Amino acid sequence: MLTFMAFHLGVLSLQGAWVGINLFFVLSGFLITRLLIEERVDYGHIDVLGFYRRRARRLLPGLMLLLATLCAYGVVWASDDVRRGLRADLLATLGYVMNWRLILRDDQYFETFGNPSFLRHAWTLSVEEQFYVVVPLLVSALFVLRGRRAQTAVVLALAVVSAAWTSVVGLGGVTAQAHAYYGTDTRVQSLLVGVGLAFGLGLRRRGRRPRPLPRAVVTALGWGGLGALVVAYVAVPPLAGWMFDRGGILLTSAAAAALVTACADPRPSVLTSALGLRPIAYLGKLSYGLYLWHWPIHLWLAHAVPDMPTWLHVVAGMVVTTGVAATSYELVERPVLRAGVRGLVPTGRRGSRLVMLTSVVALVAASFAVGRVPASATPVTSAPAVQLVPGAPAYVPGRERITFGLFGDSVPEKLLENRPPRYSDLAAVGLTDPGCDLTDLPRAGGNPKESLPTPRCLALKQGMADAARSGELDVVVLMTGTVASLPHLIDGRAVGVEDPRYEGLVVAALERMRRDARAGGAQQVQVVTVPCRDRRMSYLPDSYRAYLDRHPSFADAGADPVVLNRLITRWAGENDVPVLDLYGALGCAKGFTARRHGIDLYGDGVHFSPEATPMIWTWLAPAIRSAYQQRAGAGS
Repeated sequence: MLTFMAFHLGVLSLQGAWVGINLFFVLSGFLITRLLIEERVDYGHIDVLGFYRRRARRLLPGLMLLLATLCAYGVVWASDDVRRGLRADLLATLGYVMNWRLILRDDQYFETFGNPSFLRHAWTLSVEEQFYVVVPLLVSALFVLRGRRAQTAVVLALAVVSAAWTSVVGLGGVTAQAHAYYGTDTRVQSLLVGVGLAFGLGLRRRGRRPRPLPRAVVTALGWGGLGALVVAYVAVPPLAGWMFDRGGILLTSAAAAALVTACADPRPSVLTSALGLRPIAYLGKLSYGLYLWHWPIHLWLAHAVPDMPTWLHVVAGMVVTTGVAATSYELVERPVLRAGVRGLVPTGRRGSRLVMLTSVVALVAASFAVGRVPASATPVTSAPAVQLVPGAPAYVPGRERITFGLFGDSVPEKLLENRPPRYSDLAAVGLTDPGCDLTDLPRAGGNPKESLPTPRCLALKQGMADAARSGELDVVVLMTGTVASLPHLIDGRAVGVEDPRYEGLVVAALERMRRDARAGGAQQVQVVTVPCRDRRMSYLPDSYRAYLDRHPSFADAGADPVVLNRLITRWAGENDVPVLDLYGALGCAKGFTARRHGIDLYGDGVHFSPEATPMIWTWLAPAIRSAYQQRAGAGS
């Protein structure tokens, strides 16, 4: 758990700490199944409702404390951009379906781009709870078979099926990556390895233990499994293809099973003695609380002190998380474990149920309250918006209807989502995909595979002629993103915008899309300059920010994309392409500003906030129409 926390808090050298999730699932599957097996052997049946009741007693108190805290944060302190997504996250976590919510959002676990969810880490709890629904039934069904070999074989066969299915899901695009990483169907293989291990080690009956494995075998399994996992923590990169495509999850789960086998052996050993030291044992008791609290505390620290050095952030995060987890365990979780709700609120059995039901209802109501954005923060699209450029005339729809396609990443995508309806003479077609870059090069500083273009991005760039033709587009507006100004890899070497090779690829991409758009019937192509950003770039993933901290010239080029805009403008001038100067409209020549006319420009550091979007359109819509009309008036 500590390595997992350290990675989330910023120790990026532990790039493979995510493999520890497999150990967590194997151990969980093993422990729960052993308890169910013992209950079935000792009493002849499994009390399924009693099992669910015990699981709720263990897991709900700590979780509800966290969710109540996040509700208070959302209502009182959170920004509007955080608050909008927090309500659904709270409800999905309380319903133990957070992993599927993340899949539906195409959430990328290793990206902290923008505003990552405060409950992103709760996906593992959701997978575990979904497993708990079926595991008592699975164990009961397996007792139809005679002999632990047959029972173990069936369970491991199911694990292999899950691994094979994971390779089918693959990593081909953000949707597949989210499914492969968060899916219950892809992750259940690790839980099933734990179930198989519980059956394989034999059934423990009252006063009788199964015959243990030879000590030498147990020792080899323990140290071998531990060594394999330690290597994985350091060497396995995020979203390594072999982990999902070629059974890597199943393989590392087997290593975790080897370690669990050694730890479950009743005979003393150096390994179990080391892991049983009092501080480590106490941290084991706190593991659930550490898991629940470390990620929100990391985000709170990052928001409160964005410039905190990494080492201090890690230390502060560890200390605060441990303190909160210990408080939660001693004052909330432990009393409920001992005496149920009566451990917190003196009451009878019927009163305990009423308290529990009331608490859940109150938490759901509070979650809905979090989602309410103050009226003052909600853009009123029917009222005139604040002009981005003071003194600009009010927009009057033209007689000619213009259909334009807006190409780019999630920035133009959000602009289109929140576009006011008042521009009735401009029909918009979205040609956007989150993270879509001008070139097909991987970005430097992170996992290269993650930054490769998605199938949709490739289709947008390569199918511009078809998009213009099918959409009957008059104009294609190319809105290049901040990503284009960041360093990319060419032949394994990081290069910036000023590198002639990268410059040539950018120009080639722009020219190809211009040519294809015109071939598809578009009468004009326009290009938008890239706006400036906060130099700290806190919206970028930790790995990118750490890389840019080591390469300040690249960070400067991303925050103030003068070189990229100069390149875009030069290409546009050579090809008679109108330039819509968003960089200039935002006053970037005077430096970055987070607010304009009293409105926060960016909700998460990169996307224009819903409040600022109508203001951006007061400039963008007239600019698109004016450039098109001037072109048409010139007879071109």
